[in-house]
Amino acid sequence: MKKFSTLDLLDLPRSEREIFLHLVRQGPADAEMLAEALGHDLALIQDGLAALLTKGRIQEAGDGRYEITLGRVTRRTTLPPQLWPALVTTDRSYSEQEIATLRTAVPMLQFARAKLSEFTDHGPGHAMRVKSFATQLSYIQGLSAVERHLLRAGALFHDIGNVVSRERHNIISQETVEKLVADGKLPYTRKEAEIIGLLCRWHRKEYDPNRVDRLRGDTIRTGYLASILRVADAMDIDHRRSDYGVRFWKVLEFFFPDQLYHWTSLEQILGVRIRCTPTVHLQVFTKGRTPENVQIDMLSGDLTSTPLDWKLVEIVVGSAAAATSASEKLKATATKGAMIAFPFEIHSLVMAALSRKHLVADGYDVELLCYPDTADGPAWLWREALQEIDVEDLDRLIIIGDRPDPSINSHVIDTIRGWQAAGLPTCVLNRHETNWSRLPQLIEMGVEVILGGDWVYFWGDNVSEMDLIWGRIAALCTRDPTQSTVGVTDNERAITQGLLNLVYDVMIEPPVDDTAGWAILAEPFLDRIEADDQAYFADQAVGFLDTYAKATTPGHVEGRVVVFDQAPAAIPQAFYWIMEAAIEDHGRVPERSVHYNAPYSIATWKDGDETELLAISHWREEEAIPIRLFYPAKLGPRPQGNESTIRIRISSERVGEVVHSLLDRCNRP
Repeated sequence: MKKFSTLDLLDLPRSEREIFLHLVRQGPADAEMLAEALGHDLALIQDGLAALLTKGRIQEAGDGRYEITLGRVTRRTTLPPQLWPALVTTDRSYSEQEIATLRTAVPMLQFARAKLSEFTDHGPGHAMRVKSFATQLSYIQGLSAVERHLLRAGALFHDIGNVVSRERHNIISQETVEKLVADGKLPYTRKEAEIIGLLCRWHRKEYDPNRVDRLRGDTIRTGYLASILRVADAMDIDHRRSDYGVRFWKVLEFFFPDQLYHWTSLEQILGVRIRCTPTVHLQVFTKGRTPENVQIDMLSGDLTSTPLDWKLVEIVVGSAAAATSASEKLKATATKGAMIAFPFEIHSLVMAALSRKHLVADGYDVELLCYPDTADGPAWLWREALQEIDVEDLDRLIIIGDRPDPSINSHVIDTIRGWQAAGLPTCVLNRHETNWSRLPQLIEMGVEVILGGDWVYFWGDNVSEMDLIWGRIAALCTRDPTQSTVGVTDNERAITQGLLNLVYDVMIEPPVDDTAGWAILAEPFLDRIEADDQAYFADQAVGFLDTYAKATTPGHVEGRVVVFDQAPAAIPQAFYWIMEAAIEDHGRVPERSVHYNAPYSIATWKDGDETELLAISHWREEEAIPIRLFYPAKLGPRPQGNESTIRIRISSERVGEVVHSLLDRCNRP
């Protein structure tokens, strides 16, 4: 009898899948039991069983019953009940001052990006990525909230001076901040402007790393913040900053042949991430050896110029074929036990697949603890599920992507401290900023922590081309505006839509209610990603367009905003994608950058006594201010989302005021 492979589970007809998953959850059963439990005719069940037997996916267990063979999965039945109803982007925090800073800085940075003949991309995307790196490093180093706030402002403004002069841009950035504050155009005090201005000035050339200031009774290690900003700026050195295409490359090659090394060195670098063990390692992934890469040399020089005791590590990316061969070779000889705990959502599924591939290649037998991506999922994970694991059976534990829940922070720390004391190495891979407050304690305890852009949250250093391809797909699924906005290929778009289509199909009516069932649902996704089966997911894109990108209720345009006065579809998972499609349907402005005629969309719908609001700016829009920066914080609660997404639940009496304010701000010149 051929052993069932979960690689093919997604291809089963619905009736066969229901039978199979019932056997997963409840164990062996005969045809009559299955017909009663599933509410189907006995003939339909018998046909399904016969088909599953023929395909080798089940076997006879005796007494007329049928069973499947499970691998290492953990059976638990108490699961959180309700899935997230729509896309939930990476949660990021912004103060009112930071929002004002971005609204002021973005147009200036867009102008600087247009001066590509003088230097590589220093536009809004660069500033946002530097802010992200600086924020992550600030949590790792345990900066105070006030210091972190000033550092983020410095990251957003550090390159403003490029509008005027590349040579003096750091000084001009300082002068610009101070002038904007003096003129009342930025909501900072003069002392705050002085510190932010110094960070801008000191991110390049000479600086005082020991400078300390006082601000309203708080000690601000200004020189230390400048050290972090210098390194964070130098970390944004991958291919996304050289995304000008063949036509513009020929112009650069003709007019600036002596400067081409700035662009070619960027294209040799596939990404940078942060790995703490607890030593901070800045890992640079490259295409082959790069002995004369100017960007890596600059990062090394900037790091050496600071008092930061961090390590720079260059990792040469290997071929996907070699990595797969090594993984298959070791799969049969695993001698160590590992567990990956992750929610059933698209980004975490990809990262779990890449992590499992590396763990298997390192000699681990990997167990999956998969659970539904729900609001109360993190509390359930840490208070119940992870309390039941047998530490003695595991040699490594990987925890991916649990959503923020501040109420469990102390419990998380205490639980991991117990694992560390018992000798269980633990790795945390979490892209949600709200959870980064745990980092100093975790790192002090010796927990392995990995941070970076949305493509890097997987375990393992022996990175292949395939890892980076799928990491990029995961990032595209999040529609994160810090990703490169141009250069997305048709194939990448199709794979992304196909992956979304299949995951959403499972999430709408999940046929399982325990972790064994969720692990079985996750397995085919992980298997196909590990097998680099891009064609399979690309083939599912048509289903996504038909189901999740067609509005049942048309929107109407108000200025530059597509407005939906009720839910855009019957399926909550489709809301975001229908709104994005509506923006695209209204066309792009015929300019080089990605610029839409109506770059914003707002949808509201009643839910009980309250109203749900989802507002987006297209994640690839390069010229419109991100909609998060228009949110009237004084009118409503703190929203979920990132720069391009707002999701709130608000009283029906207040929603009109919030929508009116958003419309007004989106439509201002």
